[in-house]
Amino acid sequence: MPGSGSTRTSRYSMVTTTLLALCLLYIAADGLFSPGRPQLTEVVLQVPLNGEASIYAVKDDRGGATVPFNYRYYVYRTLGADAEVLSELENANPFLVTRDAAAKVDVQGSAVAVSVAGEVSDYHSSTLYRHANGSDYTMVNIFLNSRPEG
Repeated sequence: MPGSGSTRTSRYSMVTTTLLALCLLYIAADGLFSPGRPQLTEVVLQVPLNGEASIYAVKDDRGGATVPFNYRYYVYRTLGADAEVLSELENANPFLVTRDAAAKVDVQGSAVAVSVAGEVSDYHSSTLYRHANGSDYTMVNIFLNSRPEG
């Protein structure tokens, strides 16, 4: 019957269902295509920064057979065995992500100079590390010298 509201209700249901489906599709695609957590497999460098912190370079093995490895560089409190380092750094934020496994790291007081060859995909000029007591932080300045590979 005209004017009964059934057309308006079915149109409302169709629009609502379509919007809900689009939102779910967006959420699923974001989950599938997001970079996800790193697969840290090997500690390739450990340089003491001071008595309580070190600089770590860790291999990220997410690339698989067709993509080169990334190396993630962290300033973090000094840890023991490599297994502990890999476990702790999995949720930490690196100050540098590069394809260069052999970056040169030079500690100069509370500053760090890093020299890399090749691609740099992420870099932060300063970072913080948390002390072993869990409440104090220290800032570290990072100076990057990057040049083309070759």
